[in-house]
Amino acid sequence: MKIHSLFLIIAMIFLNHLIYANDLDKLKQNLKEFYLLEEVSDIEVQQLLDRMDRDFSFSDIDYTMHRKSNWQPREHLKRLIVLATAFENEDSTFYRSDALAKSIVGGLNYWSYNDFYSDNWWHQEIGVPQSIGPTLVLCEAIIPDSTMTKSLAVMDKSKIYMTGQNKIWLSGNVFMRELVRGNQQLMTAAADTIKSVVIPSKPYEEGIQPDYSFHQHGPQPQFGNYGLHFAEDIIKWMFIFNKTDIAFSPEKIDLMRKLMFEGQQKVVYRGKYEILATGRQIFPEYVNGVPYRGPASKYKLYKNLERIFNLFDTQENPSSAPNGYVHFRNSDYSLYRTDGFFSAVRMSSQRVIGAEAGNGENQMGYHLGDGTNLIYRRGDEYHEIYPVWNWRKLPGTTTVQDTSKLPVLSWDGYKNGSHFAGGLKSKQSGMTAFKYRRDSLQANKSYFFIDNKVYALGSAIQTDRKFNVVTTINQCYKQGDVLIAKNKGNITSVWHDSIAYVSLGKQRLNVKQGMQSGNWQRVLTWHTDSLITKAVFDLEVDHGIQPNNGTYAYVSIIGVPKKEVGKATKKQLGKLMTLRKEIHALSFDQGRIIAITAFGPSEITIGKKQKLVIKFPCLLHLEKLDNGWQIEAVDPTQQLEKLSFEITGKYRSQGGSDAKIKGEVTFFDIPLPTNIEDKGKKQTTVLIAD
Repeated sequence: MKIHSLFLIIAMIFLNHLIYANDLDKLKQNLKEFYLLEEVSDIEVQQLLDRMDRDFSFSDIDYTMHRKSNWQPREHLKRLIVLATAFENEDSTFYRSDALAKSIVGGLNYWSYNDFYSDNWWHQEIGVPQSIGPTLVLCEAIIPDSTMTKSLAVMDKSKIYMTGQNKIWLSGNVFMRELVRGNQQLMTAAADTIKSVVIPSKPYEEGIQPDYSFHQHGPQPQFGNYGLHFAEDIIKWMFIFNKTDIAFSPEKIDLMRKLMFEGQQKVVYRGKYEILATGRQIFPEYVNGVPYRGPASKYKLYKNLERIFNLFDTQENPSSAPNGYVHFRNSDYSLYRTDGFFSAVRMSSQRVIGAEAGNGENQMGYHLGDGTNLIYRRGDEYHEIYPVWNWRKLPGTTTVQDTSKLPVLSWDGYKNGSHFAGGLKSKQSGMTAFKYRRDSLQANKSYFFIDNKVYALGSAIQTDRKFNVVTTINQCYKQGDVLIAKNKGNITSVWHDSIAYVSLGKQRLNVKQGMQSGNWQRVLTWHTDSLITKAVFDLEVDHGIQPNNGTYAYVSIIGVPKKEVGKATKKQLGKLMTLRKEIHALSFDQGRIIAITAFGPSEITIGKKQKLVIKFPCLLHLEKLDNGWQIEAVDPTQQLEKLSFEITGKYRSQGGSDAKIKGEVTFFDIPLPTNIEDKGKKQTTVLIAD
């Protein structure tokens, strides 16, 4: 009996080692296959080899550089990955080439026997190990023990700690390192750590938000910086762990699917990543003639991730984002997409950070989260406009035109002084609004999206600072003619680049068109200060010095041919019902649709005499029914338990609201979500005439 038990134990141990050995081989094979997905041309390989000196350094890299961002020496290791990929690619003429093997080993030795460093800790602990690991796995069979030992020592600077994307990077480096060493315990710990991050985060904590946006560095939207890198790394590890004992669970794969197709996919348009979704990394496409990390590069990365995800995902995923309005309630960010254009709004609140600066990046982004509203048709309207942009006049923002230098944000960024920021989606339209409270300037701002139009309303604009205040309608590249229509000397509409901007109230519009100059260094401290000059179109509302309860109202009509500009301004537009300090309202379809932003307790007359009393701040969408109203509501403060109303007439409610009739008035409440994950979601009720 004892002998039988001993043999059983020995058999189990042997079987476990066999499974582990098979998994180890499978993991290495998966990692190789992942990097072999990237096509490397023989021309590119030869060009790299031509730039490699006898000591196996690259002649065009400044290895003495220590700066924090765009640190050139790391490019040495990235190039070795390209060479290693070609070495393992059977379709390459360099496949298993002895000369290429010598160059790869020489390149590893050159790095390992020198002390290259950046002043940014990230490169030493994350970037360098991340860029050396793939070469060690791809070319493990040809790397001498002495070279491997020195290279792994470089990777030993990565430890499993920190949070969010940094934790994933560090754990991935540990996994690659221990995959080479065959250390099962540390490999498992690293893999478990990577998988542990793929969870729904609580609202406004770092990670995947309930609305499938992504936060890093506090409650800050980071779609295209940390969020895109998060997706890049997790999808890579999903591919590498696939069909092994450490594979991701179906639940985690589904969560990543939602992050990709309900989050990331929605912020790309016509081959570019939406500017307001990129985080602090307002980057050019090329630096010194080499592809860098601008909007088009981010888009290419997203499309590559989408392709790789679909290689192992069993579901059929959408190839492009659908039309319509989306509000990311956990990120104070909205977008609207049609066949003809794309528009986005970036706000901030007491919950959400507006923007950050660091590593010399986003030096001019002081107002980036202050209600910036961009309109794209081709997708290049703002492409690399950053050096010449007037950053005090970002499209959609209301700002004080101070004459001092624009302050540079810190890593902590900033928050707007109000909790009021939200969005509401209805059938074919959407509305976004927030209270702007910053640097002694206040403004109540609303944006309404419907069909081919973006309406913008503002009220309660005031400041005690003795400077001019401006609401910028648009500031983009000038493309062709600018047509201006006036009435009694006042500008009533402006047409430029197939967009007709129509004034909806009495306000002073200014049009500026001409050359603006600047340089990349004002945006990125490490970039060149070479002068750049571009033709820029600037349209704005001038509120004057120290306005008191200033207002604005305009609509941007997108896709208007030049010859039809006169007709466009006369077409049926939404009716401006009211524009007061505490309430904005537009009606459409002869009053059958009403969109309301209530910044506080307020009332509005519907039709000829019906009155709606609103007791709490909210966003409302009312649709007239044959015998009542359908009411959709959002609490943009995310602090209320219910919304309360009075409406003239006798109604009974459907959809969970509580209605009571007193005389000729119906009092009703709309209950709001109590769990934090659903705060800011739309609630619907129907009032039926009694």
